[in-house]
Amino acid sequence: MKKRFFRPLMAMSALAAVAASCGLQSAGPVPEDIVGDQAGELQSKISELLEQAGTDTTKAEFAQITSTFLAKPGDNTATVQVQIVSPKDKDKMEQFDWTDMKDRRNHYERFDLAVSTFLDSDAVDTYEGYKEMLFTYADASKYLNNLPALCKEALEASGYKDKGYVDNFTLSADRAFISVKNKEGGFSKTYDISADGAHIVKPD
Repeated sequence: MKKRFFRPLMAMSALAAVAASCGLQSAGPVPEDIVGDQAGELQSKISELLEQAGTDTTKAEFAQITSTFLAKPGDNTATVQVQIVSPKDKDKMEQFDWTDMKDRRNHYERFDLAVSTFLDSDAVDTYEGYKEMLFTYADASKYLNNLPALCKEALEASGYKDKGYVDNFTLSADRAFISVKNKEGGFSKTYDISADGAHIVKPD
């Protein structure tokens, strides 16, 4: 079976402008950690993004959930991204992003996605063509519920101590992984997450 991937086609600026404007009214503190290191945090943000999409966790079919964090003195950046089947047309994919940083607070964006294979440029433009790559919120819950513990486990395994931070958690139908970055030198380590969602998988 050919692997497939999703790439953004076009940002819908109207949604982004409205959401960003609302966010500026109650910006709050600049983020200090990846969204998901606290219990229920990532679940809440996913629900917000799905509300922007006009759907909810009981209906959405996901291609990918990603939470990222970039530590930069005075200007940390946190991002959460969901790729889902369009609630309006099952033969289309959409991506919804939330980003928070010093100069772009609580900013939402929407993208249409093109689906194609890694091996060639063939477009996959039907639900039947990409449905095997999808997963549900129920499938994701074991990873989301354990993410705070997984963050701690990955940080400890990295050996970076107080110089390390979790910079990426990504979940797709066939893989879940978490990455830790060193604040000094840009070194990083990536760990797959076990199928039961309970622990990281340390390299042999």
